[in-house]
Amino acid sequence: MPNEADTCRRYIVPKLQVGGWDDEPHRINEQVTFTDGRIVVVGRQGRRRPGKRADYVLRYRPDIPIAVVEAKPTYATPGQGLQ
Repeated sequence: MPNEADTCRRYIVPKLQVGGWDDEPHRINEQVTFTDGRIVVVGRQGRRRPGKRADYVLRYRPDIPIAVVEAKPTYATPGQGLQ
């Protein structure tokens, strides 16, 4: 049973490459943290929770992200990737 990494290599990356996302100035960033974590205050101390991560962030130029792609293994439903 293929896992998420297999799904990425076999299905997602080839489709992104065919779509031209690996040609300049477009860019594919893999396994990206795209937000700072939420700050949670407990008593008088604050802690930062982990940031949100995406399997792929598609960028029009290096400074302009325009899409987030979330991969799931073939046995998972698409709704399991929504947050």
